[in-house]
Amino acid sequence: MEENLQYWMILKRRWAPVSIIFFAVLALSIVKTVLETPTYQATGQLVLKKNATSSLTGVGSQLGQLESSVSGRPMGTEVAVIRSLPIAERTIKALYLNLNPLVFLKDLQVKNIEETDILEISYTDIDPGKAASIVNTLMKIYIENDIDANRAQTRSARRFIAEQLPLSKKALQAAEKKLQDFKQQNRVLDLKAEATSSVGILTELDKQVAATSFELASQTARMQSIRQFFGVSSQQAVITGFVSESPSTSLVLGQLQEIQQKLEMVRLRLTENHPTVVNLKEQIAVLKSELKQRIEKSFVGKAGRFNQTKDPENIVQLRPQGLQQGILANYATAEAERLSLQVRLRALAEVIGYYRQRANTLPQLELQQRQLEREIAATESSYQNLLARYQELQVAENLQISNARVITPALIPSLPIKSRQYINLLQGLIGGILLGGATAFILEKMDKTIKTPESARDLLGYNLLAYIPPFSNGSQIPEVIVKNKPDSPVSEAFRMLQTNLRFFNLEQPKVIVVSSAVPREGKSTIAANLAFSISQIGRRVLLVDADLRNPSQDKIWELPNQVGLSNVIKSKLDLERAVTEIVPNLQVMTTGEQTNNPSALVNSSQMAVFVAQVAQRFDFVVIDTPPLTVAADATVLGKLANGILFVVRPGVVNANSASLAKELLEKAGQNVLGLAVNGVAAKQQYYGYYTRSSV
Repeated sequence: MEENLQYWMILKRRWAPVSIIFFAVLALSIVKTVLETPTYQATGQLVLKKNATSSLTGVGSQLGQLESSVSGRPMGTEVAVIRSLPIAERTIKALYLNLNPLVFLKDLQVKNIEETDILEISYTDIDPGKAASIVNTLMKIYIENDIDANRAQTRSARRFIAEQLPLSKKALQAAEKKLQDFKQQNRVLDLKAEATSSVGILTELDKQVAATSFELASQTARMQSIRQFFGVSSQQAVITGFVSESPSTSLVLGQLQEIQQKLEMVRLRLTENHPTVVNLKEQIAVLKSELKQRIEKSFVGKAGRFNQTKDPENIVQLRPQGLQQGILANYATAEAERLSLQVRLRALAEVIGYYRQRANTLPQLELQQRQLEREIAATESSYQNLLARYQELQVAENLQISNARVITPALIPSLPIKSRQYINLLQGLIGGILLGGATAFILEKMDKTIKTPESARDLLGYNLLAYIPPFSNGSQIPEVIVKNKPDSPVSEAFRMLQTNLRFFNLEQPKVIVVSSAVPREGKSTIAANLAFSISQIGRRVLLVDADLRNPSQDKIWELPNQVGLSNVIKSKLDLERAVTEIVPNLQVMTTGEQTNNPSALVNSSQMAVFVAQVAQRFDFVVIDTPPLTVAADATVLGKLANGILFVVRPGVVNANSASLAKELLEKAGQNVLGLAVNGVAAKQQYYGYYTRSSV
């Protein structure tokens, strides 16, 4: 809202040039309308639809159809095609017109009738017959161009597909070969059937393992019982049984047993060193060696097993006969059966491991097979689609298919159009407004004056003490509004100024210099009203007019100016005789008699003595000084005072002058008490509270 108000204020300030430019442009548009030659407009209509012939050929879903463009507005695309330079040049050439294509397009209008597939083509010309001929020729050329474009598109698509067909076929063959190699490498026929049969085979193998394990446990228990009965191992039992069945081995074994019996008999009568005992021991050793050799010869290829029975004495002791022989034979049979069962269990474990490994790989193989089959299906589908499209495009290439059809040819208009007149007036009205507004903003941009309080505050960077609204008493002499209208918002603004002067400064200023950057910013008015406002709170105030070049306080207070500041500084007059009491607590000192060198008077030691003297006698001293860019008086007096009150009036001072004044204050090391912005409208929420209204 504030931004719109700023624009309005700019237009309001620049109303004179804006009005001149607006009415000038409007007048020119009226003159143009009056002098313009009557023009005629011919109109024809095209309907844009998918051609029915393309559907009959099997290419209707793609060929001759208006596809959605990137913007989603295919009709807009066709409008741009009709208004393209190639179409315009062909139309101009066909009618032998002496026109520039850009000028031709300027008078050509193409629009889409809302919610239809109809394009309305209009052309404006001073010759009605020429306008109708141009529209009809343009529609004919557009249809021919559309047919050529469709055929070219079809031809390009057919050539592209012809190049892709061999590649697609080769890709299909490669995919089929890959599947065949996969099946051969992994011995795959039917993975689902193989998975089902593998489950059955594994179940049957588990049953066989269970039965074999049970039988193995039975044979093992049988062997343990026989072993406990004889106390021999299964190998010893087998060897003993085999020895009893060998005649040669049995003979040697019998001799060995007889000699051993004789040795036992002789030991009863003779000592161990007796020749007979020694001879019998030697015979026993020879027979044992012979028995061992006979047994080794009997176990051809099984000497390792015989070596486990190192002492033939065990065979002699186990020499079986009768029932004992049968039990040992069963023992040997059980051992052989147990060994056979162990071998069978190992074989079953290997078979189960194979089937389980195969079962674990079946899901991965099935996944790979499905991927290969999908690849084949996709490649085959692509190949079939390309083949079908190629055949369709061969047929469609020879067809003359267009999206457009003329539904209303252009007729020769009999009456001129009047819309051009209204357009000219509307253009003049809008152009005048735009050009006038642009002029206002350009002038505002070129104007370097400070226009708003915010810009003044941002430029100077001082504390903002108060906004002083504009006021006038109808004369050239400023008014002491705080005295004349104490209840007005302006008076309240001055009271706010004197309050903020004390609030924003740590030490209460007693001597205040009031100045501005340039003349006519209202510094003297603010000094007078500020002094009166301070006096109203019971403080003794002295208002000194130190603007010796252009005094104004005598006019504001309607006082004689024969004696004043200059007389006191020159020691020609006492202080009491140089001041005039306006109201209780407020006394005013005018400039006094004129001097030829005001700067020397202000910069004198007597001025410093004067400021110190009045600072002791009064509670507040307000000194009105010349502008900062006009004279150096303000900076000289600012050193003697507690600080300077800087007055800015937007619309009067420019940015350069304000910046220069700020630079002068900074270089002089002045204490700026704050900023008083003069002549600006008070904010409604701030000053409206103090206006008298019905409650």
